[in-house]
Amino acid sequence: MNAALSVAGVTPRAVLVPADRTELASIVRDLYAAEKAFAFVGGGTELDLGNAPRALDTVVRTTALDRAIEYSPEDQTITVEAGMRVAALDALLAQHDQLLPLDVPDRQNATVGGAIATNAFGARRHRYGSIKDLIVGIEIVRPDGVTARAGGKVVKNVAGFDLTKLMVGSLGTLAGIISATFRVFPKPAHTQALLVHAAPHSTLFAALMNDVSLEPMAVVHYPTLGGVVLTFAGLEASVAGQIAHAGDLAARHAVGCEALAGPALERCMAFESAVRSGGEWRWTSRTSAARARTAAAPAVALALEVGYPTLGVTMASADDTAPMDGLIASRGRSIVFRAMPPRARGRVDAWGEPPPSFALMRALKANFDPKGLCNPGRFVGGL
Repeated sequence: MNAALSVAGVTPRAVLVPADRTELASIVRDLYAAEKAFAFVGGGTELDLGNAPRALDTVVRTTALDRAIEYSPEDQTITVEAGMRVAALDALLAQHDQLLPLDVPDRQNATVGGAIATNAFGARRHRYGSIKDLIVGIEIVRPDGVTARAGGKVVKNVAGFDLTKLMVGSLGTLAGIISATFRVFPKPAHTQALLVHAAPHSTLFAALMNDVSLEPMAVVHYPTLGGVVLTFAGLEASVAGQIAHAGDLAARHAVGCEALAGPALERCMAFESAVRSGGEWRWTSRTSAARARTAAAPAVALALEVGYPTLGVTMASADDTAPMDGLIASRGRSIVFRAMPPRARGRVDAWGEPPPSFALMRALKANFDPKGLCNPGRFVGGL
């Protein structure tokens, strides 16, 4: 099959789409034996993430592995193949008024396996945690074509080496994901948002976050709106009470606020998705609640950003016309570029300085992929 995609700017010689887990393992086994470099790709929504692979002969797409293997609504667990689209998973869970809070900008195209491999997260991480908190089991294909399982079908499973969480965020450099088991949650009966015109480093924001009677599902800072959007979810009476209480706190601090619903809330969500998926340059910076707008993002003219102050993360994007040299030179390990224009490939390291744990990461890569054929060079430090 002719290639119709590129991975971080590198076009493969071939793109193969296995029909099932057996064919997937067979393809990987043959590539490994032939010592051909390969990469795993799902929906292709994060192909700009990371550095360009040092070599890439074949892309193995998992989109045909899209079945629901086992769903137990009463136990609140589900096992699905890695190629299932997030939107399809949403629809399946909605039949039982349940959800899996995987926050990806493009739910129609993003796959479950891709979300795991890239450690995708968004605003709902404030309540539900990251993918590492949601996933309880996994099935993988090693770079040599051997399949393996880890974890189980229950939420509490602590036996053995935690291979499951190791796969989260590994960007397909250690193994390919065949299927995964998650814990799922009841779908909230009612959701409402409140825009508070206060900065994340303000006294009011601290009061809101420290108030035990407030339990927002998401907290997002929109600099373009001049404030923070708190989203509450649950029973209608509970949500209404929390909205009223947050409004009272804002009034005591002489700060304005307004309810967001319908088109206004949809515009906020659309803006957040655009920042996360649009622009030739996209990056994530580590921040803190006290410094929700770092020197990094505001220093770039024309940048758009959204912040998750309780998570300590800001996401930003900009067109190729933005002056990026100062940001690139001063970022250290605090900023990861999730996308960059072709002219920057090879000149800018997407990950910045390797972390203190890099020696361990390198040892794990050598153990899983001794030939260095699985997505080589795309991850931190050239792994």
